[in-house]
Amino acid sequence: MKKIKKQRKIPPKEIKRFDPILKEIISHSIGKVIELATGEKLEAERKVKFLPEEIRFLKTLRADFLLEVSNKIFHIEIQAQQDKTLPERMFEYSYAIRGKYGKEPIQIILFVGKGKPPPPVFKSKYTTHSFIVLDMKEVSPDLFIRSDKPEEVILAILTGKFKEKYKIIKDVIEKIAKIEKREEKIIKYIDGISFLASLFDIKIKLELKSMPIQVDITKTFLYKEGEKRGIQKGLKEGEQRGILKGIKEGLREGLKEAIAMVVLVKFGQLKSKQVKKLLEKIDDIKQLKKIKKEVITVKRWDEFIKVLRNSQSKKINSK
Repeated sequence: MKKIKKQRKIPPKEIKRFDPILKEIISHSIGKVIELATGEKLEAERKVKFLPEEIRFLKTLRADFLLEVSNKIFHIEIQAQQDKTLPERMFEYSYAIRGKYGKEPIQIILFVGKGKPPPPVFKSKYTTHSFIVLDMKEVSPDLFIRSDKPEEVILAILTGKFKEKYKIIKDVIEKIAKIEKREEKIIKYIDGISFLASLFDIKIKLELKSMPIQVDITKTFLYKEGEKRGIQKGLKEGEQRGILKGIKEGLREGLKEAIAMVVLVKFGQLKSKQVKKLLEKIDDIKQLKKIKKEVITVKRWDEFIKVLRNSQSKKINSK
């Protein structure tokens, strides 16, 4: 049994960075979200019209999703953390939307965080305003996993209990492998899976061997971010040593971070930590480039660790 850490509180700046990615993932399954929240099934032949998210009402409000379907307006807000001000904002949104479009919207809070969701009502001395709260923890992952639409399958990661996340992620990966064969699409879905898992502070081991094709891990967002972070770290550490040394330090750290990220994806978090320690002893850029090339193509952990230890011994022998 894998030990699951308590979900961390995501800083507001990090949530803001997550917003566009999360909205992009959910936008492909908006019909399923509305069906779960309201019971109203959006038929495929009906035209879904996305409306401008910006609404001017004394102050400018920007909805997460605003769309019109069959003469009805749906307003959806995604909530990943507790926010006591959201119910009041739902009232403000409703009033502003009705003022702009002449229709009262059907409002949904899509709660994807851990803990208690917000109440489905805003009350003040003179006003009571209700809306729908869809707590994804209470939704069965099977409702998404049995879909043949990859974007809906990936959303299963937001459902179910926190203690079930590892199994849900594994089931999602297996289903994606069955319904998608194109490398560029699989790479996109790997990024989506990794991102949603990160919302729960879960570092996942993607079983790429179960994928129907050989995936070039260097094309994934996960890999590119790791390499970028390493370069930035190296440049910062090396800036006191001069421009040239700083560039070399940045390249060195970028290579190490990229290698560790590929190991994380292919072999898991524990192996990634082990590799980081071993890489601390290797500073030769040519050797690091060779190791990076090997980790991308190698299929088994024992094969890669052999290459890594050989690189270490070469460094020792050359001294």
